[in-house]
Amino acid sequence: MRNLVRSQTAARLKKLDREVRRVAHHPHLADVIHDLRVSIRRLKQELNVFEEWFEPEAVKRIRWDLKKLLDHCAAVRNCDIAAEILGAAGCPSPPLLAGLEKERKRQQEQLERMLEKWRGTDRVRKWRGDLRVGRSVSKGSPAECARRLLPSKIEDLFRAGREAAGLNSSQRNMHRFRLKTKRVRYTLELFEKVYGRKTETMLESLKGLQGKLGAINDCATTEEMILGDRKAAAAVRRLGIQREREFRAYWKKHFGPREKTQWKAVLHAADGKK
Repeated sequence: MRNLVRSQTAARLKKLDREVRRVAHHPHLADVIHDLRVSIRRLKQELNVFEEWFEPEAVKRIRWDLKKLLDHCAAVRNCDIAAEILGAAGCPSPPLLAGLEKERKRQQEQLERMLEKWRGTDRVRKWRGDLRVGRSVSKGSPAECARRLLPSKIEDLFRAGREAAGLNSSQRNMHRFRLKTKRVRYTLELFEKVYGRKTETMLESLKGLQGKLGAINDCATTEEMILGDRKAAAAVRRLGIQREREFRAYWKKHFGPREKTQWKAVLHAADGKK
């Protein structure tokens, strides 16, 4: 188990460092900022899952730094998303786009300043020392840990998904479910050495679900940013409703009772063999 925590920590820190450098060189590229956000979320989830293996104060400091970086990335990313959503909704308003471009530039400059400080102090390299894997009270192999942890998470995911896919569900509820979906997916990835290819279908389904929910959240975020333009906001709202229907159809197709039974059977049978 110690080897698993050590290897996953090293991989996620390496990925984060690479993405920080990419954004520092290409802050104007939306996809690069998106990749940095994903690497931050993956590391945050690993710290949540394996928290007991690390020094508590170090984890607390790192979480705080990651949150600040994630917030700066989100401020830039939201401007990029809003511009895309306006086009998808059929209302690419020149005044709105000009305002988004101006705000994007302002937020990008703040992000660049933050990343300059990060790189100046070699923040991620320091974290490699802060996150040395110590002793844990937990006993057992990675497979045993996976069996304790993951089946209950899947049970909770299906319960929350049924609520989020209900006809009376709100976008706020769907947003909370989106975050839960991310946490489950990133936790499952931590145990890839336990399951190997056995969880490929699960991960693909979770990735698709995350995409459907993210598309809804993009509309909700954009609508909040452009409330002053009623026509554009109404168009974005209609697009959001269409995407809600797509999410419900995806949920029904990929997350039925049969899938739940199959997933839990795989997770309960974890043996560390691929």
